[in-house]
Amino acid sequence: MEIYFVRHGETVWNTQKRFQGLSDSPLTEKGIEQAKLLSKKLENINFDKFYSSPLKRANDTAKLIRGNRNQEIEIFDDFKEISMGEMEGIQHEEFKKIYPQQQNDFYFDPVNYNPKIYGGESFLEVRERVINGLEKFINLNKDYERVLVVSHGATLKTLFHYLKGTELNKLKEEKVPKNTSYTVVKYENKKFEIIDFSNISHLENI
Repeated sequence: MEIYFVRHGETVWNTQKRFQGLSDSPLTEKGIEQAKLLSKKLENINFDKFYSSPLKRANDTAKLIRGNRNQEIEIFDDFKEISMGEMEGIQHEEFKKIYPQQQNDFYFDPVNYNPKIYGGESFLEVRERVINGLEKFINLNKDYERVLVVSHGATLKTLFHYLKGTELNKLKEEKVPKNTSYTVVKYENKKFEIIDFSNISHLENI
């Protein structure tokens, strides 16, 4: 089976450098165009199922990618974004002023990132969520050839790190996939292989 993991299109809060988490902001015109270009790129590929996280920016992206296919977008809750608690909607620079230690750890020491003071979710909690979610996702789709799921930057970063099987302290080195990039993961004989990471070839002209 092949799983196409897609990060949602650019949003207003992405451009304003605000943390989104479980809150939402709409796709920008560029974000809509990104998703349409990805739809065009993938239009001749057959997907047995389309999935999205429960967040609107992901669902809107999934609908644009689906295009004219007569298929539902199914919601998969475990691939939602990391919760930033009370920091959602806050600009990155403001976050740095309020919680300098947490800001540093979020980017440079994610294993020790502790957001409990503002009700956020740690990377270790995200990791546990996506590992459990991945097992459920495989059981749901094991009889299919190819599925697509739209998710989020921090969540996908954590998921891909797990799939690579690298040491936990290397999580800080994992790259965040680009907006509307797709990463193809092959699942065969109970093993995962990333065969195409953060592909943005469809965005060459924008």
